[in-house]
Amino acid sequence: MRGHDDLIRMRQAGKRPAMVFLNDYPCATDWLEHDEQVTVSTAGDAVELLDLRFLVGLQVSVSSGDERRARVLFERCKAAGATLVASCHVQSDRRHWEQSGWSEIWTREAVAHG
Repeated sequence: MRGHDDLIRMRQAGKRPAMVFLNDYPCATDWLEHDEQVTVSTAGDAVELLDLRFLVGLQVSVSSGDERRARVLFERCKAAGATLVASCHVQSDRRHWEQSGWSEIWTREAVAHG
């Protein structure tokens, strides 16, 4: 996994990005956009074994060229405590307006304390 160290440091400093892009393909991860967006790459990793606890309380966008991996990452982000997960299987052989791969959006229900 690449890019998660910056996110962990940000969280330890009391900051939280508005969005985390969890990309399951090689991509640049060495930038932060005004502490608003962070990119993490899981390319080549065993996604079933990733420790994603740094996603607790965050909104996450998952993108993968492999539907199985996109689905696994979707479930792993939910289990790690993300508040919103939008995941998709990107078909690299199709233009963005011709995509028909799997996608799903999930949001954690607010828990009432009382």
